[in-house]
Amino acid sequence: MAFRFNWPEFDSEFYGEARSQLEAALNKGNKPKNIVDHISVTELNMGTTAPDLEILEIGELSTDKFRGIFKLTYCGDAYIVIQTKVQANPMHAKESDLPRHTRPSVLAADQPLVVPMLLRISDLKLRGIVVLVVSKTKGITLVFKNDPLESILVSSTFDSVTSVRSFLQREIENQLRNLFQEDLPV
Repeated sequence: MAFRFNWPEFDSEFYGEARSQLEAALNKGNKPKNIVDHISVTELNMGTTAPDLEILEIGELSTDKFRGIFKLTYCGDAYIVIQTKVQANPMHAKESDLPRHTRPSVLAADQPLVVPMLLRISDLKLRGIVVLVVSKTKGITLVFKNDPLESILVSSTFDSVTSVRSFLQREIENQLRNLFQEDLPV
């Protein structure tokens, strides 16, 4: 059995709250060492296409608890744009145990080069099996039984540098896979 969502135009209050929660999550914990500033969500759009959900199994249905297994498919036009500053000089080493006069130096080549970066994640394609549990006492738990990420498009300020573009694409795909498999089950 499958059903369709009514996918409305989300209001500015929803987007404001979602941006705030995403920023808090992105700035929580340890960031990669090259990110040297606060990460801001500058754009967030849920798109015009709703995900498709197919009910595979209803395991439990009561007034206190619901447990269901669904097949989720998403191939829509949602996107997010984030902004931060990155340390872009690969020669820059933040810490060294050596005294300054004994370290190799190439005419200030080891000085920091902090540049702004815009990063856009779009063209998200997901296909996965989801277990959803809603409990009055324990809240909501959502777990992907498989890796749902089929593909995404990552574009940034550094798209003209092929190696950086490839690195960012790979790194963000890995982070999203980790999010879906390990961090999301809450």
